[in-house]
Amino acid sequence: MALPKLNTPTYNLNIPSNGKEINYRPYLVREEKILMIAMESDNMIQVENALLEIIKSCVTGIDVNELTRFDSEYVFSKLRAKSVGETAKVAIKCEECDHSNEVVVNIDSVSVTDIPSTKIELSDTTGIIMKFPSMKDYKEIQKLKADNNIDALFNVIISSIESIYQGEDLFHASSHTRTELNDFVDSLNSAQFKLIQNFITNMPQAYINLNFKCEECGHEHDTELKGMANFFG
Repeated sequence: MALPKLNTPTYNLNIPSNGKEINYRPYLVREEKILMIAMESDNMIQVENALLEIIKSCVTGIDVNELTRFDSEYVFSKLRAKSVGETAKVAIKCEECDHSNEVVVNIDSVSVTDIPSTKIELSDTTGIIMKFPSMKDYKEIQKLKADNNIDALFNVIISSIESIYQGEDLFHASSHTRTELNDFVDSLNSAQFKLIQNFITNMPQAYINLNFKCEECGHEHDTELKGMANFFG
């Protein structure tokens, strides 16, 4: 006789970047093992890959590789809340006395910072419709932040162009070669290019509001905890 199987509840949420509704289930022991092994490695790339693998296993209705980083942070936080519990303990240093405080955060209260318009006006008649970089673009963004790598910046910009418009004409990026898109970006002036660069380098982030009093000096903190690595200590 086969062993019994337990029913797993399902939930739904809306993806922050596009509002699309998806269904998800809590992660199970087999998926938690993947995360534990990755966290033991102390390698953030392995941890990122493990998180994406878990999201892929637990979520239906999306291509995980097309999620933005802030989408994946938000989705995994919701997954974690339903799988392990809605709270986590994190160590946070007091901004006044530098004492390390153990603070309980509500993971399920995760939000996303303001999401900017994807429309960038380059002139009175011409502009670009961007899309937020996906997780597969994230490594290029990390290169950009690490060493101001210009090739990484161009790669992310080209990959993030949804379409270009001029007057009533709309030119979809998917209908043009990468060389054509690169030539278009090369033709921009410095001010126009800066608008696109700012869009890429100032992505929204998942965050949790945090209020606590330092147990050492009594200083009151009213701040935001940003980024998934900080949510879990």
